[in-house]
Amino acid sequence: MTHTIYFAMEFHGAGDPYFGGTAADWALYNTGDGGQAFISAADAQRRKLVFAYFPTAAEAEHAGTAASTRKGRISALPGKLRSEVPTGQISWIVGNKHVGEDDSELAEDIADRAKGAGATDADLIAQMVAYALACHRANQALVLHFQL
Repeated sequence: MTHTIYFAMEFHGAGDPYFGGTAADWALYNTGDGGQAFISAADAQRRKLVFAYFPTAAEAEHAGTAASTRKGRISALPGKLRSEVPTGQISWIVGNKHVGEDDSELAEDIADRAKGAGATDADLIAQMVAYALACHRANQALVLHFQL
């Protein structure tokens, strides 16, 4: 089963700016200093920032609400996994870990494995980590469901 990863968007303003409106819809990006901020796509590309990906829609909305300075409408949207994300391998690795493992330990392990395998694209590594966390959330939900 392929799990979904999410990213947050902030919808602010009304009407297309080309026709005199004020709409400016920005995505949530990792700012590189450990923080996250809603930034226009052009500014993010210029600064070479990476989307902030999340394992669940609720986590994306929560992070978006916390990062919003314009107080626009926050939505969690499903992200399209890149074809290079090894979903089967990541699912297997996460499935062999304990469901109580800390998110930061799992994220660090997956990022280290990706870099060790030659991944250098920060966006690809971010997607791999988010996918691993989505698998981890699914495993945790199974444990709760079956009361293990």
